[in-house]
Amino acid sequence: MTSAHGHLHMPEPGPGAKDNGQLATWLGLISFTFFLATFVASNVYLRGWKPEVFGAPVSSDVQNLSYISTLVLIVTGILLMFAGVQFRNSQYKLFQGTMAVGAVLYVTYFILQIQLVKGYISQGAAIATINAPITAFQMLVTLVSLGLIAAVGWYGDAKDGKVLRRLVPGAMAVWMYAVVVGIAVLIITDVVHIGEFAEWCGQKVMEIVK
Repeated sequence: MTSAHGHLHMPEPGPGAKDNGQLATWLGLISFTFFLATFVASNVYLRGWKPEVFGAPVSSDVQNLSYISTLVLIVTGILLMFAGVQFRNSQYKLFQGTMAVGAVLYVTYFILQIQLVKGYISQGAAIATINAPITAFQMLVTLVSLGLIAAVGWYGDAKDGKVLRRLVPGAMAVWMYAVVVGIAVLIITDVVHIGEFAEWCGQKVMEIVK
């Protein structure tokens, strides 16, 4: 609608706008999951068919990158739970500050994914063909997560949280999706083994303590 001064005024979203936004977010994530699952299933099938050719890379550099990525995702998930509590308690300023830290973690994860893609490519065409695209899809979700964090910082009102209450529920789904799917894919594609990861964490803790 245009006023007499020629300015465009957008109407306020109706009562169901937030629900519609969440529905659209979840439908988008479900569609993306089916798309990603095709490549993950191909990864699993090819490894089972010819593990000596399509097996997950075992070089120490790539393995360390995958473990660090997993650790970053775990820390990000814990941070998101704290952010969710702050948002639920209407502590919008603290919430925005927490998500600023989250942005640093997502950027760190994104950089690690770039290094992982390079590592997969260095392992040969067979491994790169099935692992690099999966990592690229995770990078895409990470970029979307960063975009939503930027939207929270740019449009969010830390006083009454009017905009945040419409934006955050859908955004939180994307943020948690990036964390949960990122960890799940690393385990499903046999890049990270839980027992080995726990042992690796223990070794790093001992090195820090010493």
